[in-house]
Formats: sequence, C-alpha cells, structure tokens
Amino acid sequence: MLLTNIPKLSLPPEDFGWLVEECRRLLAECRVPAHDGTPLHTPDVQKHYGALWTRDFCYMVEGAPKLIPVEHVAAGIDTILRGQREDGAVPDRVEIDGTPVYCAGPKDCPLGLQPPTDNPQCLVKLVSEYFALTTDFGFLEERMEALWRGLRSVPTSADGAAYVDPAAPHSGYGFTDTVAKTGAECFSTLLLWEAWQLMGRMARRLEDHELAHEAYENADRVQRTFTQFWDDEFGMMLAATYECKQIDLWASAYAVRIGAVGSGQRHRIAQFFVDLYDGCVLRGHVRQLPPGQYWERLLMSVPHDTYQNGGYWAVPSGWVARCLLSAGYGDLAQALIRDLVAEFREGGACEWISERERALPGYVASATLLLDSVKAERERHG
Repeated sequence: MLLTNIPKLSLPPEDFGWLVEECRRLLAECRVPAHDGTPLHTPDVQKHYGALWTRDFCYMVEGAPKLIPVEHVAAGIDTILRGQREDGAVPDRVEIDGTPVYCAGPKDCPLGLQPPTDNPQCLVKLVSEYFALTTDFGFLEERMEALWRGLRSVPTSADGAAYVDPAAPHSGYGFTDTVAKTGAECFSTLLLWEAWQLMGRMARRLEDHELAHEAYENADRVQRTFTQFWDDEFGMMLAATYECKQIDLWASAYAVRIGAVGSGQRHRIAQFFVDLYDGCVLRGHVRQLPPGQYWERLLMSVPHDTYQNGGYWAVPSGWVARCLLSAGYGDLAQALIRDLVAEFREGGACEWISERERALPGYVASATLLLDSVKAERERHG
C-alpha cells in the first residue's frame, strides 16, 4: 500500500499477460505447507530459501495482491505474528516447523546479534495490503497493538532514524543483509516513515483518532531525519551515515516511489540514473551501488560483482522505472521495463544476475514487484 500514485509503465498485452501468468505460476510453486498445514510462501520456487521470509512475502502481496488467496495472506501474517518476541521484534523468517528466526544469516552463524531493521515495517505493509483487499476491520483491530510494538522495536537514533550501532554491526535492510551499514540506515528509515503513515491511515479507518495522531507524529519525526541521507553533490541518497556512507541506488529510487523526496530531489535522482544508466542497469536489473563501486564493509565475504556486492537485481527495477517516468524520462523507463521482461522470458525471474551469471531463477519478488509497476498497453484504434 504505497503512498504515492506514480503512473504505471505500459506493456504490450502479450507481455503483460505472460507476466501475470508467470507470477501466478511462481506464487503457486513457491508455496509449501507448514508443519500444521498452513500455506507458506517461500522466496523462490527452488526452495533455496525454505522458509516464510517477512519482507519477501510483503513484496509478493504488495506486487500481486490479487493472485494470492486472501486467506493465505492472513495465514502468512499470523504465522509471522505468532513468532513476535516479547520485546516486539518481528521474525526475519519463520521455518516450516514454525520456528521463528530473528537474525539474518544461518541460525548457527547469524549476521550480527540483532534482527534486521526492516521486518516490523514490512509486517505493517502486509497488514495494510490485507486490509485494502478485505476491509476486515476486526482482523485489523486485533493486530494493531502487535504492529505498534513491532515498530517500537526498531532501533532508532536519538532523532528517530533506523539505526545500527557501529559497535555491534548487524543487518539493516534485508536485501543488503550481508552489508555492515552502521549509523542511521537509509532504506529502513524510509520504510519506517512509510509504516508509521500506514499505521496512521489504518488507525483513522478504525476511528482511533488518538492513535492516528500519534502515528502521524512519529512519521513526521522520522521524516525530519531524511536530510542526513541526502548527498547534495551527487543528488542521491546515502545508504548510511557512518560505515558504508555510499550512494544507494535502491534507496534513492524508493524514496521517489513513496514520495519521501521533493520535486527537485526527484529530478536529480532521475538524472543520476540517466547519466550513469549503462553502468547502473544490466538487462533491466539494477545494482545497489553506482558503477564500479562495492560496499566498504561486509558482515560476510561476498565477491565483487555478485549477489549484494555488485550483482544486478530486479527487485528495484520498477521503482527506478517509475522514478524515471515521474521526472519525464518515459522512453528510458519503458526501455528498462521491456529489457527486464525480455530477460525474464529468456532466463527466468532470477534473484540477481551479472554479465556472466543468472542466479536462482524462480525468485518470486523479482516478478511480483515488476507486476506492481506495469499495466497492459491499450490497443490503438484508427
């Protein structure tokens, strides 16, 4: 339930139809029964990530809400909520046997000792999507307190930004969970602002005006932290304020997507992508960092030009395309989307790609987030 209404990109009807059916197939093939029979959606059809991941499930529902039965969405939400800790922490994932896992990475070798800083926000987004699908006021009211506790569990700086202690680094935003970003962390802060606004919107629908007011005040407080991430020299958002204080392509595009930056910043971000397009984008997939750059510090070894350290991903492609479109670069935005669909048709919706590699075909969020950004092109008459 994103907060802005940037138009969608147009796809030829045959490509749009193919994408819908591909998303439908992936969502069916990634589904597995939990120990108690609950249908859980794993991130990929190969079951490489054989659990229900909170943020991946969020991106599936956000991207393709009408392709997942609402009872499956509710079941996934409640599976995650059953694993919520007393301190409000939301699981990073829930295993098939029902075991909640809070920290990123393998259970026996976690990537830091604290949970990633984005799961509570993704859970709020999930419930917001479910409510938009069902207008089930009872479901929402029964879960609002847990959502609130979740957001309160996100570690924050004194001014309210999502924060990773430099003395105890751990994963921030989950799609950079191998990266040792410390200080205030941009992507999770954007998600925190978005989540508090959604909480305000949902509280208002419940006619809990006191709760809505507090949620919107929290959102305003988070928004005031955005200036520390802005790099005025390059016109982009920085990933973090201490370690890995580097230009973050994904966070910059997402800031545009959710309306977290003004018109002038939006145009500068789009211009950055235009000027460095060939190095930022490969066959419709987008790097996390500008061309030739790699993360300054990692929580585990990731070779250059692979995975989260120089690989190209489809997860942010729709955000980038709509950023370009919103700033008047419609032709380039359409080209990006066409290239991505062509790559999906040839090599599958992968987790990430490089010049030489296609990694983990059948990665569901890659396809569903693209579907969220496109519509079928109208037939031309006359």
